[in-house]
Amino acid sequence: MRWWSWLVAASLAGTPMVVQPLEVHAQGQTYSPPSRSIRCESLNRRYNTCPVDTRGGVRLERQLSSARCIEGQTWGVNDRGIWVDQGCRGVFLVTVGPITMTCRSLNFKYQFCQVDTRGGVQLQRQLSNTRCVEGRTWGYDNRGIWVDKGCAGEFVIGAADPGGIVPPPAVERVIQCESINKQRVVCPVDTRGATVTLERQLSGAQCVQNQTWGFDNQGIWVTGGCRGDFRVSRAGGQLVVCRSRDGLYTRCPADTRKGVELQRSLGRGLCRKDQTWGFDRQGIWVTQGCEGEFLVWQ
Repeated sequence: MRWWSWLVAASLAGTPMVVQPLEVHAQGQTYSPPSRSIRCESLNRRYNTCPVDTRGGVRLERQLSSARCIEGQTWGVNDRGIWVDQGCRGVFLVTVGPITMTCRSLNFKYQFCQVDTRGGVQLQRQLSNTRCVEGRTWGYDNRGIWVDKGCAGEFVIGAADPGGIVPPPAVERVIQCESINKQRVVCPVDTRGATVTLERQLSGAQCVQNQTWGFDNQGIWVTGGCRGDFRVSRAGGQLVVCRSRDGLYTRCPADTRKGVELQRSLGRGLCRKDQTWGFDRQGIWVTQGCEGEFLVWQ
């Protein structure tokens, strides 16, 4: 029996599936992770869920119904599998994941490792002496993972639900803030209800809390030549991935009563609050190609 046939049979039989990460070593080449096709149907226009591990990412391969299959409206994914509604019937391509990929910045040069990242990317292990800081020395878009300035690491692809809610144990960000010419500088970041700590001092000048660095409702401030990496931690949030496919207006359900913050952009389209993304009582909305990971405060 082929491996994918066994997975389908196990899924239909209700057998728990544990998918171990596949290891991939790629440097400047395209990698297409293994995938399989799943047929899911909304019969009599009723909501239906087809159980499958969606952590590696899902896309509509072929529409079988006359009713349109629109991601986020008549089909999507959650922690149980693929859901369809309002008569959508289709064949969906499910990437088997998560997988682990190594990507290295050789000789401190920018390097791009092509891979399907729709299931999300996380740094699993740093392999270099140079720090790998997301958004500074590594990141990803819908084409793959990039590294720079000597960062080398093992990255897990498909570790998050590509189209739903991911409840992290704590939401953390590392922000680098620098006092240039010993002047006071404010680095904007939402610190409401957060714990801010100095993770690493990068300057010769001392970074002393409440003297040469601190934080308020505007963000983290530094002065007197202090330069450092600051960790902003806050528990009790949820990460919601919301994507405007083909530039279309899309809504993603979420409890937004305590606020929403854009964590990072996942695609090429610009995500600008109140222009290409926003939120109301019904959830988060995106348009004009904005694809982002949003922090929903709880």
